[in-house]
Amino acid sequence: MKKILIAGEGGQGVQTISKILLDILNIKDYQISFVPNYGVEQRGGVSLGYIQFGKENIYYPKFLKADIMIILSERAFKRADDYVNKDSVVIYNTDLIKDPEIKKIKNSLGFAFDTLSKKLGSQRVMNMIVLGAIIKTIKEFVDIKDAQKSIDHKFESKYIQKPEIKMLNDKAIELGYSLIK
Repeated sequence: MKKILIAGEGGQGVQTISKILLDILNIKDYQISFVPNYGVEQRGGVSLGYIQFGKENIYYPKFLKADIMIILSERAFKRADDYVNKDSVVIYNTDLIKDPEIKKIKNSLGFAFDTLSKKLGSQRVMNMIVLGAIIKTIKEFVDIKDAQKSIDHKFESKYIQKPEIKMLNDKAIELGYSLIK
């Protein structure tokens, strides 16, 4: 059983990342649970996605400690840091998190997700870079091709209107995947 917590601000794509990840895991026939947690505001409030998956039944959808944590903002780190244990892998956004405590976590990996997305040409693909990093972290369960198929399905109508979005998303996923060694 793997437990993933994705935490960020409204507008950073936390719920989009979570739903695409759920789609990928569902296609791979895993048992999955998802508990979204966000305020009524679309932008600015802390947004969380609690995801569990595995081959065995899931009896309780929330968990106390995460195997993998994705932290995209300072406020989200303060809200989610109780879910870290000594073995958690914590992937965080160095553009928005300056709290030195995150660097003290044994398995923390920081990346400038916002800067990387701007270099690709659009801040809007930051969440796809993050998703690529998550996919690499759980590569024993899913692969990048699964992610790309799911993303293509989710954004099919947008791709018809603007085909360049597909190319941008593909580059973002591959970039995120390449960040994790």
